[in-house]
Amino acid sequence: MSPARIFADHAAGSAVRPEVADLLADLYRDGIGNPNGGHAEARRSRAVLDEARASLATALGVESRQITFIASASEGLALVLNSETRAKEPLLTSATEHRGARALAQRHAAAGGVVNLLPVDGSGAWVTDSQLIRDVASQGGVALLTLASGELGTIQPRADLIHIWREAGGGALILDGVQAAAAAELRFDEIGATHLVIGSAKVEGPAGIAALISAPDRRLHPLVPGGGQERGRRGGTEAVPLAAAFAHAYRLMSDERSATQRHLTQLGEAFDAALGSPATHGLIATGASDLGARLPGHRSYAAEWALGDDLVAALDHAGLAASTGSACISGSREPSEALAACGLSDAASRGGIRISFGRTNSVDEARLAAATLAATCARIRSSYTAELSR
Repeated sequence: MSPARIFADHAAGSAVRPEVADLLADLYRDGIGNPNGGHAEARRSRAVLDEARASLATALGVESRQITFIASASEGLALVLNSETRAKEPLLTSATEHRGARALAQRHAAAGGVVNLLPVDGSGAWVTDSQLIRDVASQGGVALLTLASGELGTIQPRADLIHIWREAGGGALILDGVQAAAAAELRFDEIGATHLVIGSAKVEGPAGIAALISAPDRRLHPLVPGGGQERGRRGGTEAVPLAAAFAHAYRLMSDERSATQRHLTQLGEAFDAALGSPATHGLIATGASDLGARLPGHRSYAAEWALGDDLVAALDHAGLAASTGSACISGSREPSEALAACGLSDAASRGGIRISFGRTNSVDEARLAAATLAATCARIRSSYTAELSR
């Protein structure tokens, strides 16, 4: 019998919780579908959708009408930028953004807009005393930023930046809270953002559903008009079962957040103790060294002697599921823009890996993951050294 595998790529998405999967199956089995109709079946579907929206609204401190269900966070960001930006308008973002956000920034630049990259420090945290924030804000620019880096694990100093942005008269402030939502309570009514996106797959809900939360005074221009669904913001029949499952997963995550974060912290500590100094294994620790400014259970490293994809493949062969960082950059042999922005060399920027534990991992798995990483590094480094000596 082959040994059990360890899944340590929860930052890319976790398996659907059994309770959520059961709800999803029940809704499909009960024929919950199109909520747009004048018959009892449609009204029943509408009630399920309304309940899901209300549940998320309560958790996020907003009214139900402020929530738009979408298929992904990337779609939500595209919808917002399509609505909030104009040609040649300045946009503030950073080099540590998710690849989907960077692609939107590049599209804005191609249309004649000016993209300003907020500098980050060696951990990938925003440099909030940068004059660039005030400069872009004073021009009425738009900001597109991620609250916590899935690649580096760094939780951003959002309060400082938001205060400066608002004080300087900045325009729409668009925040990606996909990774941050599970780590800390996100109350939209307290954050001060114009728009916030959160996703389902990162809270043990089904993929294919996310939510965009917008200030009540903002008008969204749909990417697909359709039949006027989602208050005219997103065309197409609403995915009612997915929305209900997402809301249920988010509620469970919120109720258990404190206990889960303590568990993830224990996993990270067990992993660190078992691994020892990363340098011993030829690894450079990346992201925030202050664990209070890092996603719990998240560790990231870089190697100058191997490509990240090769390391991930070797770990996979050894039974450990890890990743190179954002799921959107896996499979690419290009240097990580986030690691390069943190000051790492070109070689190290190509050798990034991420270990991210979840609620279902155990302390024993964390220790075994560390041992697997250490053994894999030793094996690859010995081959690398032998190759150099030829």
